[in-house]
Amino acid sequence: MFKKGNHDLLQLLLIIGAVFLLLEIIFMDPGLLFLIALGAVGIYLGRKSFHTITGKTIFWGGAFFIFIAVLNTFILRIVIGAAVVYLIWHWYQQRQQETEQKPKYVNAADEVPYEDHVIQNKWFGKYHTTDEGFIWQDLNFQSAVGDVVIDLNDTMLPPEEAVIIIRQLAGKVTIIVPYDVEIILDHTVVFGDIHVFDHSEANAFNRHIQLQTKDYYASDQRVKIFTQMIAGKLEVKRG
Repeated sequence: MFKKGNHDLLQLLLIIGAVFLLLEIIFMDPGLLFLIALGAVGIYLGRKSFHTITGKTIFWGGAFFIFIAVLNTFILRIVIGAAVVYLIWHWYQQRQQETEQKPKYVNAADEVPYEDHVIQNKWFGKYHTTDEGFIWQDLNFQSAVGDVVIDLNDTMLPPEEAVIIIRQLAGKVTIIVPYDVEIILDHTVVFGDIHVFDHSEANAFNRHIQLQTKDYYASDQRVKIFTQMIAGKLEVKRG
């Protein structure tokens, strides 16, 4: 219910933003209305002859006029700012949920600190697990832009539940799962593609999905995967 409330709130904000955008264009800046009308005519005429170079030029010219008109509105800046605040708030809620799943009390004498040598957090670039095999450690990875490849065939998973957490602004994340390993996936993306085994979604917008393989709780090897992206592609496949 909480997640549904978040989705309804975002839809309401988008509707309100669209209404105020229309009011600003009509009553506060008639010049923008003329620019949008000119762009609409260009799109209409260009679409009728889109198979020609002239038609494509007119079509995309009209689209450019509309883009410039909308970009110059004050309400769009407010919507963008509200979207950024919403994403930060949503990310914070996700962090709170992950924190609540961890034990509240830990005996420090029983814990052995270690350094993650599998993948190091960096801002840009391509990251992938080594082909030579590695000792398993729960992964908590963050990056700005890049491609991430995690191949679980190159490690020995523990008998208990393993965890992978990936936060990324833009790029592609690929996770290769052995056939005898079951997963639970929690994925959030603002805009991008989702391919998880037989489940595929192209151009998903503001999407939050949770998927679980049918034999998850009966399996000896299980992995929980949490991924968050602004824009990009997630691919989880068997291999």
